[in-house]
Amino acid sequence: MFVPSVLWRPHRSRGFTLIELLVVIAIIAILIGLLLPAVQKVREAAGRMRCTNNLKQLGLGMHNCHDTTSSFPSAGWGWLWTGEADRGSGKEQPGGWVFSLLPYVEQSPLRDMGKGQARPAQLTAFAARNSTAVAFFICPSRRQSVPYSGTLPYNNADPSTVYGRTDYAACVSSNNVNEVFGGPNTLAEGDPDAYWANHAATNSTNFNGICYTRSQVRLTDITKGSSNQVMLGEKYLNASNYTNGADPGDNECMFTGLNNDVCRNTFSPPLKDQPGVTDTMRFGSQHLSGVNVVLGDGSVRTITYNIAQTVFQPLGDIRSGAVINLP
Repeated sequence: MFVPSVLWRPHRSRGFTLIELLVVIAIIAILIGLLLPAVQKVREAAGRMRCTNNLKQLGLGMHNCHDTTSSFPSAGWGWLWTGEADRGSGKEQPGGWVFSLLPYVEQSPLRDMGKGQARPAQLTAFAARNSTAVAFFICPSRRQSVPYSGTLPYNNADPSTVYGRTDYAACVSSNNVNEVFGGPNTLAEGDPDAYWANHAATNSTNFNGICYTRSQVRLTDITKGSSNQVMLGEKYLNASNYTNGADPGDNECMFTGLNNDVCRNTFSPPLKDQPGVTDTMRFGSQHLSGVNVVLGDGSVRTITYNIAQTVFQPLGDIRSGAVINLP
């Protein structure tokens, strides 16, 4: 049958108007705005959990070291020294607690680099070790576990351009001290006890924490009970300097002796990382809720930033008789 052309019209699709497109874009933007905080919260919760697990493993390593050597690892000799593979974990070890902890956290190959070799080969091996990053020494909420730039020299290692870092520090005192000096010029100079008698700033009068210069602290030395003593914790960092080595409390390798890169105190309450603010003494973190610490009994706790100084400070003194109830 013939259909008049006036009754037939071709079908034309109708597109979005500009107003409709803008409305859709606005809805998508609102949804993204609502979703991002939730994603960030989930990411932070995952990072905090991994950080807690890192500290749990390090706490177990500290106790394994104590079970094997009858004391917690020493904090080493000073910032001019890094770990010596042919030495133990006590007062004869110029490297710090991180180095001494390696065999107790399944990192023996790293700890033994250069062991038994001639001195020139050792210095090269120690430099390679100092440039190595270890994942569970870094808080994933803060930065990646990779070597970061650094050129500070050591008495017992060849120069390096990058260093492995740590986001965790040992508690050396309830007093406002951590690093005091670089240490002796040679191993032979630093071995005799008489050498250290001339450096009163390094002794236990100032340092009353779980480890310090040439320390050999035992569980029985924690007279107030190990659950009331901070052993390790996250260190505070300037949030502007996570990766550039410009923070003076984060510009060396993690295997060095006593210095503010690897040691902190409880003199002041912990502080959340802030851009442009440097503090090389405090514990602190990137987490919103507080700083994670390992207590002397190996348990991991989160301590809020608003904790009172009168409560937090005694947590660094192994000889304090007071029993502190954490909030």
